Amino acid sequence: MSNIRTTGKKSSNTLVRDLVNVGIFAALYVVLAGIAASVGFIPAFIIVSTFMVSLVTSVPLFLFFSKVERPLLCCTLLCGFFGVLMVFTGHGISISAIGIVLGIVSGLCLKVFHKSFMGCFLANVTISFLPSSMMIPLWSSTEEYLAYCSSVCDAAYIAHLNELSSSYWPLIGLFVFGALGAVIGGFIARRMMKKHFERIGLVR
Repeated sequence: MSNIRTTGKKSSNTLVRDLVNVGIFAALYVVLAGIAASVGFIPAFIIVSTFMVSLVTSVPLFLFFSKVERPLLCCTLLCGFFGVLMVFTGHGISISAIGIVLGIVSGLCLKVFHKSFMGCFLANVTISFLPSSMMIPLWSSTEEYLAYCSSVCDAAYIAHLNELSSSYWPLIGLFVFGALGAVIGGFIARRMMKKHFERIGLVR
């Protein structure tokens, strides 16, 4: 009986630590993503803004992956939190559903590959699609999205967004650049935190 109680207490403690890590890294991800995405306010850099977001958030995400004991739950919560927050800032409700799906997929990557570098790498690339997905309404609900942006952006910027919406290539570019930033950021994270990852078994 004492072993059962001890195991239950340990499980409870790890759950609390996981939830704390979700809160800390979700807040950090939102702040870093917001700062990096600000380059998108320069019309010429809209498409590459997702590259910057993925690049600067890769190291924190790798550290997050290495700390959590329940990757499926934690990734789902982190991405879901981001999606819900974006809904409250005026983006479509679809971003919350996309966040949950991407969170589940990234968590599965960590579980299948046992939080190895490959698992972290794939999870990071998966999450890179989250900020890119925020722009989908520009193509799926163009008028509503432009009306929303007109309250915070000038006419020249809105005109540029309207021009982008005339073709799906910019949307594809957002996802491609986001994934590219995650790929480069993943290798940077591995190099920067090599000793830490070796100690916990993420680098072999």
